[in-house]
Amino acid sequence: MKLGVIVSPAAGWAYAEISELARNAEQSGFASFWVSDHFFGGTGGTPDRNCLEAWTLLAALARDTTKIRLGVLVAAVQYRNPALQAKMAASVDHISGGRLEFGVGAGWKEEEYRAYGYDFPPPGDRVDQLREGLEITRRLWQDDRATYHGKHYRVEDAVCAPKPTQRPRPPIWIGGAGPRVMRLAARYADGFDLGKHGAGGADLTPGEMAAAFRELDEAERTGNRERRLQRSHWSASTLDGDAKVLVDKIRAYAGAGLDQYLCAFPKEQAAEMVARSREELIPAFS
Repeated sequence: MKLGVIVSPAAGWAYAEISELARNAEQSGFASFWVSDHFFGGTGGTPDRNCLEAWTLLAALARDTTKIRLGVLVAAVQYRNPALQAKMAASVDHISGGRLEFGVGAGWKEEEYRAYGYDFPPPGDRVDQLREGLEITRRLWQDDRATYHGKHYRVEDAVCAPKPTQRPRPPIWIGGAGPRVMRLAARYADGFDLGKHGAGGADLTPGEMAAAFRELDEAERTGNRERRLQRSHWSASTLDGDAKVLVDKIRAYAGAGLDQYLCAFPKEQAAEMVARSREELIPAFS
């Protein structure tokens, strides 16, 4: 089981706070540190609160850390032209010395799209946009010149130089929950982040997680995938009281097929819980 920390949402954080948390997560032994891709937090918008843009934030964290892997979970494909985002990601991979985890999804927060002037098409179209964005990203990372003509996006003899440091490319994570997104993950990705929670935002039960992963298994079989997708999930996490509660939850998820668990600690206690994790959480999965 790989353990990481996610700042989700990033609203309400100053850069100095996120940077310190990432450095402390690295020192405590977490494998990865992730940020969300949003322009404001909550519903109705919160313009009086900080909400740092994901890719510039990741580039800065790449300079402030040395070992921990870094990712966006997940970047909405419509927020940036996919070719530009592929170029940005390649740059972050270089800046970080090859530590990028590339997370991307079909997007969901309609209010944010409307506020920033983006079209918000129906779910099927957003998944189509994700598929085209993945095609463009992979071609830019592997081909000297990439050409792709899709319904939503196109590139013509586009160059991504330098290519990402990691070979054959940075790990691609697709986030979501539906069968079409799972099929895209089986075709294009290295990992799938299960972006699903229980009723009212409650934790998934191990049974609910296992059921979702059976759907993912079917998508892999249908797509004749040879190598199993890595499975990731984040949820609200705490070390209040006995750490055994969180350890047992993660172990139960491992039994349901999870490979990576990301801790979303409450902001006011995140620094303390990251520090405590060195002794109370990390050793349980070493």
